[in-house]
Amino acid sequence: MNDNYLAIILAAGKGSRLKFKGPKALFKINNIPLIQYLYNSITDVGSIKLLTVVGYRKNTLINYINNKSSYVVQDLQLGTAHAVNQCTEHIKKYKNTFIFVADAPLISESFISNMMRLHEEQKSDCTFLYSKFPVNLPYGRLIFDNHNRLLRLVEFHHANKQEIKVNTYFTSQYLFKSSTLLEVLKKINPDVKTGEFNLTDSLNLLINQGYKASPLFIKNYKKLIGINSIEDFNYIMKK
Repeated sequence: MNDNYLAIILAAGKGSRLKFKGPKALFKINNIPLIQYLYNSITDVGSIKLLTVVGYRKNTLINYINNKSSYVVQDLQLGTAHAVNQCTEHIKKYKNTFIFVADAPLISESFISNMMRLHEEQKSDCTFLYSKFPVNLPYGRLIFDNHNRLLRLVEFHHANKQEIKVNTYFTSQYLFKSSTLLEVLKKINPDVKTGEFNLTDSLNLLINQGYKASPLFIKNYKKLIGINSIEDFNYIMKK
């Protein structure tokens, strides 16, 4: 196995808004669980070790995973950074670490390959996907200057009236240099509103401390949307 790349899939959440009683990652689209779409894309790239974070109804998901992926358990759902913190012993073994959310099924092999290419070409500390969205969704807003330099990420629930209008959305697909990821994880504090440890805070830490962050633009924004409701599913499947 190539020790250059680990892919962590965050799959500890519930499927409440989908009215699904099992782990959200096992909600099916066209009779295929959400997480399987991501497994397929990552496997098609090749030479990437899979690690899945399980939590809610963990035994159901572990039984599904079987030999598809290694796994770690997040017993308390205290945020995405907390989930990744459960993976530190695995992260240390790899040069680079992808982090994906299990409920975004349309992340393709080409997106992942392009992230790897850009990450290596720019010797980046963190490469991430983003797009311009014509619809208002509760995603973090990426604020760029007039020269297209990234200034900061603003979480949706912290955004002011002007920031909410920004249409460049961050959708939580990352590729980190593993050593950098381990450093920033130590510096993430709980959100003042939710109390959760959010991995999205890592982007502002990287920017403020002079690390190299490389945004990768995806033209078709629908490919990046996470499935949080039946309406989301119907929307992304609409031509």
